[in-house]
Amino acid sequence: MRYSIKERLHHLMKKRTPSKNEAEILRTKVWLENILQTHGVERKELSRLIDMKGGESTRTVSRWFKGTHAAKQKQVNEIAKIFEGSELTYELPVFRLLMNKPIRKAELTKIVTPYISKIAGLQCWVFPDPCHPENKDLPFPPCFIYDTETLIERGDIFGFTAIIYLVRLAETERNALHHMQYIQCAYRALPGLCRHPLFAKYWEVSLNCLKSIHYREMTSILLVRPIDSIIEKQIFSPEHITRRLLRPRDPETHRFTELETPYELAEFQ
Repeated sequence: MRYSIKERLHHLMKKRTPSKNEAEILRTKVWLENILQTHGVERKELSRLIDMKGGESTRTVSRWFKGTHAAKQKQVNEIAKIFEGSELTYELPVFRLLMNKPIRKAELTKIVTPYISKIAGLQCWVFPDPCHPENKDLPFPPCFIYDTETLIERGDIFGFTAIIYLVRLAETERNALHHMQYIQCAYRALPGLCRHPLFAKYWEVSLNCLKSIHYREMTSILLVRPIDSIIEKQIFSPEHITRRLLRPRDPETHRFTELETPYELAEFQ
């Protein structure tokens, strides 16, 4: 497993690594948001259904919304008995991939195996079609596992998930060059994730989670810097067309217009 600089310092100083992981907080908030949006329940009603024990409020839901505590799988399973299917959002693989802690290659493989198939001898991603309006419901066929451009063009949760897998894979393989390349792709794919109704409200937490993964590799820290203002603009733009063939053409070059790059690279004099 690959340890980040922060984790190494904690080890040298014989300190415990902080247990609260921002990705766990993000997962809890997105899971709650899904319950509110999908099941049409108000926050007060949700608190009443979950918090009341022995006539007194445990304030559990309030702590989840504030981000001071994260929901556990056992709690999620219990609540799924009230809101059927709500556990599926909590179990999205993107959250496990965004956890800022060392991860083994075997665990990475286990996380993404349900979404990979062998086609013509090649490992390919097989995801549901994106549902964002910018893609106009056009289908995305399975794509090669390392085809980052197609994954970015999906502009959705799954495209971002696949790229984060590649980032974490490079981390476990100690491949600094690949890590640097894939983290750039991850910043390009992040607006697609955060334009989803469940993630939009929590885009800053999502960005912080991505930065935590970015900062696990020194080469990437030194050479790549995200531009938060561009990322925010792309997330909240009325239209963010990730699919190249659907973008307008430049009147002078007649080429498809390019999306603004949400990061900058270090320059060496």
